[in-house]
Amino acid sequence: MPEVADTVRATVTLAVTLVVAMGLVAALAVLLLGGGPGGAMATLLDFLLAAGLLRLSQTQTWAAIAVAALTVVIRKVVAAGFLRSRQVVAGGAGPGLRPWRRRSRR
Repeated sequence: MPEVADTVRATVTLAVTLVVAMGLVAALAVLLLGGGPGGAMATLLDFLLAAGLLRLSQTQTWAAIAVAALTVVIRKVVAAGFLRSRQVVAGGAGPGLRPWRRRSRR
């Protein structure tokens, strides 16, 4: 049975590495195709979260849970920061505002 556990562990490790690599490629593609740094960062953090959850499925330690939770928090903070900076640059008329508020600020 130890061989099976080692094989599963190696497979999960390989999957985590591939997900991280795909995340880097996807983030670069988003950045180059006009998604901006916020979109690229959100894409990368989504892939990193997926990799963390894959790793969490294997280790199930408090440290792994903390890393996954920290990744979620960082993703939310970064996404909120980029959304806020887009609204400030656009004079507060960003896509996150309700339509009646956009009209009143023009």
